[in-house]
Amino acid sequence: MDVSDVNAQQLLQSAPSMRFTLRQLECFLAVAEQGSISGAAAALRASDSSVADALSAMERSLGAKLLYRQRSRGASLTSDGLTILPIARKILADGAELTAAVGKDVSSIVGPVRIGCVSTLASMMLPGLIVEVQNRYPGVQLEYRTGGYDALAEMLAKAELDLLLAFDIDIEPELASIKLAETEAMLVVAYDHPLADCDEVELEEVADEPMVLLDILSSRTHTLELMSTRGVKPRIKHRTVDYELCRALVGRGLGYSLLMRRAVSRDTWDGRRVVYLPIKPRPRTVEVRLAWLPASLPPRVEAVVECAQELEVQIGHAVQASRSTKKP
Repeated sequence: MDVSDVNAQQLLQSAPSMRFTLRQLECFLAVAEQGSISGAAAALRASDSSVADALSAMERSLGAKLLYRQRSRGASLTSDGLTILPIARKILADGAELTAAVGKDVSSIVGPVRIGCVSTLASMMLPGLIVEVQNRYPGVQLEYRTGGYDALAEMLAKAELDLLLAFDIDIEPELASIKLAETEAMLVVAYDHPLADCDEVELEEVADEPMVLLDILSSRTHTLELMSTRGVKPRIKHRTVDYELCRALVGRGLGYSLLMRRAVSRDTWDGRRVVYLPIKPRPRTVEVRLAWLPASLPPRVEAVVECAQELEVQIGHAVQASRSTKKP
């Protein structure tokens, strides 16, 4: 018997016996995601009583209360429930992989993959990735969250996310990552702005004008640092965390903004138009990257990374096309 076999046997003998079932974990996770026992039962195609019984049995076996149950408000997680939630997700995902690794399902790639994406990239990156994953790996369920980088990075650290899409100016060097696209800051002005016909613009030319700031941490930091290096102190008139509101305010002539180059319509949601102008001298390139914790990835997550790499050329071309967003 080899040393690894001996170690494995010792580990099994010293480990506590499993006091819950995968079905109980599945019910627990469904309630956590649906917010109620009835919602979980519908998602699992089971009866309310069978889900409730599974949860009660799991709580008894663990000796901990996992859920607050209220008739009018559904069910919410206790502190213990929140603690085991990411562990339960991992166990169920690993169980799906174990099933897929042998027998008739060998080599299939199945299970959930949770990806976070910063809000300013979500509309450009996620739809194509979702379609690519569905087409190539129908057994993978791609679940996504959008929001600010800090909150998403915390979820990644807690294993509540498998992957994170963000700009390189945010991503910590300790994370593993791949580049999906490149972009750069551009000056955005109203369609009838005096500079709208220019091929490129120096930031000093708008130094005395009001500014509309996209007030998201990474965007704000990059914008203000760029302007500082050019000796420009912005006159911030409006701040917003909403990308489209920022463009709409610019379109109404309420100020200029600095936004990352991307393939977007010049039309704003309220019917006006904006123009994206290259900045002279050119600012540094910013990369769009897909990141994960520095550890070996499960096959289902590797599959999504592979799909993202396949989309890299398409995304790069789409972003590159936005160079020509100058007024025709």
